[in-house]
Amino acid sequence: MNKINRMELHEWILNGDLGISSKTIWGALMGVKVIENDKPYDPDDFSRCWKLVKRCNVPLSNLKKVVEAYPYWKPYIDNWDKLTEMYERNRAEKWVNSEEIGMYEFMKTLRKESDLIECISHYEA
Repeated sequence: MNKINRMELHEWILNGDLGISSKTIWGALMGVKVIENDKPYDPDDFSRCWKLVKRCNVPLSNLKKVVEAYPYWKPYIDNWDKLTEMYERNRAEKWVNSEEIGMYEFMKTLRKESDLIECISHYEA
């Protein structure tokens, strides 16, 4: 079983390709409350999350911590494998077939689902 590389997590926050959504993942994995937290809105945002997960050897089971800290991430974590597959295919094909692959459109559906979760959790609070 893969084990998360905590040293790489420390290194990544100092020198990695940072974005708000990737910092949100980092905070959840490290048990640190991220004040400015958010989800990935497009493939570019996802790319920074993907790089963090790859570089730090984060298993999918550890990404459940993101949902525990930020429930609105559930659609993204539930579909992490599909997002990864779409992203890696786009990279391999140099984004030439990005519309056919449909990652951005798929992410828009996840964002709507995520927004609903966020709205409900604010209402219940």
